[in-house]
Amino acid sequence: MKSLIIGGEEVDTGEYSSIVNPANGEPFEKVSVIKDKDLIKRSIDLAEDSFREFSKLPLKDRSKILMKASEIMEMRKEDLAKTLSLESGKPIKDSRVEILRAISVFKIAAEEARFVLEGKVHRVDAYEYPPGNQNRIVMEVREPLGIVAAILPFNFPANSFAHKVAPNIVAGNTVIVKPSVSTPLSALELGKIMYEAGLPRGVLSVLIGDSAVIGDELITSKKIQGITFTGSTKVGLSIASKAVLTSKRLMMEMGGSDPIIVLNDADIEKAVNVSVKARFEYAGQNCNAGKRIIVHEDVYDKFSKMYIDAVNKLKVGDPLDENTDVGPIISNTAVNTMNDFIEDAKNKGAKIYSGLRIQKGYYYPLTVLINASPDMKVMKEEVFGPLAPIVKFSSIDEAIDIANSTDYGLQSAIFTKDLNKALRISKELKFGAVIINNSTRLRWDALPFGGVRMSGLGNREGVRNTIMTMTEPKILSIELE
Repeated sequence: MKSLIIGGEEVDTGEYSSIVNPANGEPFEKVSVIKDKDLIKRSIDLAEDSFREFSKLPLKDRSKILMKASEIMEMRKEDLAKTLSLESGKPIKDSRVEILRAISVFKIAAEEARFVLEGKVHRVDAYEYPPGNQNRIVMEVREPLGIVAAILPFNFPANSFAHKVAPNIVAGNTVIVKPSVSTPLSALELGKIMYEAGLPRGVLSVLIGDSAVIGDELITSKKIQGITFTGSTKVGLSIASKAVLTSKRLMMEMGGSDPIIVLNDADIEKAVNVSVKARFEYAGQNCNAGKRIIVHEDVYDKFSKMYIDAVNKLKVGDPLDENTDVGPIISNTAVNTMNDFIEDAKNKGAKIYSGLRIQKGYYYPLTVLINASPDMKVMKEEVFGPLAPIVKFSSIDEAIDIANSTDYGLQSAIFTKDLNKALRISKELKFGAVIINNSTRLRWDALPFGGVRMSGLGNREGVRNTIMTMTEPKILSIELE
């Protein structure tokens, strides 16, 4: 039985939710959940009260807390990875990578905050107005916002916690975390580690429960100044529409339907190997997965055959098995959604190649859709599951049009040996990143990550960006006598 965390205190509400292992469909843990809004308000009040003192804590001391937390995470990384695999269905080898990334994010935030927050002195004597600038020193400093609400997705519960908590803590903000009800255990463990590392009481809470109860209270509270969210576009836009009414700072990382364009001069073997992993890693449940493969007609048949052969070599199985490449998807609801995509694609002429079907848990056959067309739902919507549509194009303009034909614009990839051609195409692609000759899954945790159109709203996520976004610039002007 796991308790939620309110300002450092572990609280058992007497109401519980079962956490289901997607690999077998069976509950393996219970967590205490909030149904009483008074507890949410208590968390907000604690965060507000603790902010006054925590924001005054020297930056070196806030950095030390993050470094200590990273050390504890390092010591417990195998246990953390196992917990992550059990609750999410992520293969253990991938869970280990996520935990290592989370540890790295804590370290990056601790190390880089001094540079992001250092401020500057403006040379106002360069300006005619206002008069008297030659007798002034004008400085710009950055100050924390206050309370930040962090809303996490199910697919990266540890790394998203790190991205949304570590930069805010080092900036001097207090944080209330709302994990997914499907994968709350990693966030709870990391929250405990934060306090073990010396975080003052009240600074961080981890609240579990229905988003309609917790989320709405966080979004509408006038005491909360910022919201950092990762999740679906539908939910993100709903949150943003309410949050702007109280002038909250927003960082919204939303959905994606990332294309991979393969030109006829590409290294086909590399393009196949990279795009298979980009699509099927974590059973296709990554926001920047390579969800649509757009292949030139000259190499389409060759690519498709090699792609299917490579998919058939992936091992589907128990997430805790060291040899497993692909595990289950998150829920039975997700399984039914995949069935709807397949039915639509069949009706519109796609040829379906499906792999092994495992009856237990929430496994879905690894599926390749040949002769896909841009009008299929699998080519238009965000597909969070192991479905790979491969569509044919004849001209570069056609490839660009297909790539841009969704509402999303997170990341994209191009495979070609002609760098000039790749750069010309990249100018036309409406995405937050264009990766040339590698995976849409590439991400640098210190750098801006996010998309355009329906994939992002507000500033991009990333350690430096988060610190900048969730702090306020303040001008200090000193008159010299």
